[in-house]
Amino acid sequence: MQILYEKPLKVELTENQVFVDGRPHKRDARKLSELKDVLRGRVLPDFEGDPDIYYMFRQVYKKNGMRFDITVIPARAILDECAKTYGHSHPAAEEGLGYPEVYQVLSGTAIFLLQRTNHDRSVDVSLIRADAGQVLLIPPNHAHVTINPAETTLVLANLVADGFDSDYSEFKENRGAAFYYLSDGNIEQNAAYVVKNMVRPTVAQFNKKFAFACKDILSEFDSQPEKFEFLKKPSLLRLSK
Repeated sequence: MQILYEKPLKVELTENQVFVDGRPHKRDARKLSELKDVLRGRVLPDFEGDPDIYYMFRQVYKKNGMRFDITVIPARAILDECAKTYGHSHPAAEEGLGYPEVYQVLSGTAIFLLQRTNHDRSVDVSLIRADAGQVLLIPPNHAHVTINPAETTLVLANLVADGFDSDYSEFKENRGAAFYYLSDGNIEQNAAYVVKNMVRPTVAQFNKKFAFACKDILSEFDSQPEKFEFLKKPSLLRLSK
């Protein structure tokens, strides 16, 4: 049993199941067949059955119109591509700005691939590595996918405004994100995209562009929910030019 949090509520993880204050929390699993439209390989590997690729535990904690979720991505290679989430973007919240999101790596290592579409339909891509404890802001108007590049399970927490539906169409239509992250650590560009810029900032460098800093999203969300009002009203976030 892995203890993820002791307070404001006890959150534990065992065998890909999250327990909140001793009770199993509702789990949604994303199966291999559900990822077929975004994988590098066009033919699904011949795994036994239809294995789960990752698990989502939504609404672990809710407050002030925002919710705290947990995602678990076990280590797995799928035809030489690392296990990943399907990927999505968020609808507009106000003034042409999509809803932002905040992620924290609770254990393991994550590669966050963020992409923003330009007026000419090309994309700018940020590929960001985050280790246990690090917190990353997903700014407005950035589609994103999370990858587990390691040989250990990746456990993520996220904080987002509650009450909207994510948009998966960009990744479905283009067979995934602009790059595929391979199990040997290399990346391969997806031919469906024209990549204008690709950068690999650190977490600190990326967050600094938006004057954002956070050490622990659950404890700070519980004690200072007003700090995260920008998740509902992204114009409060100081955006870079």
